[in-house]
Amino acid sequence: MSRTTLLVAFLAVVMTGSTALADQIPGHWCAPDGGRSIKVDLTSIVTPGGKTVQGNITRHHVDFVIPNGETDAGATFNADQLSDEQIRVTIIRKDGTSPPEIWTPCKPVS
Repeated sequence: MSRTTLLVAFLAVVMTGSTALADQIPGHWCAPDGGRSIKVDLTSIVTPGGKTVQGNITRHHVDFVIPNGETDAGATFNADQLSDEQIRVTIIRKDGTSPPEIWTPCKPVS
């Protein structure tokens, strides 16, 4: 195999891997009110109250039980990715489900 072929194959793998990450739910997401956010990585979630919790995290979905001491403690935070720029968030409580909210990636503070 020639050097050029190896280089092209390597670049194809690298570029494929980079673009695949863009359409996943891990990231820092902000509520439309600007006062709440979650950070999702591949293994844990940082809640709006700043607590690190475990949850169910897949490529386009995350859910977790809201911990004690936070608004809606004991309810389930449920988010489905709609696009690279939007997730639909609902809070599932014993007495019903909240209306969905559309959260977007948090903008860096400069």
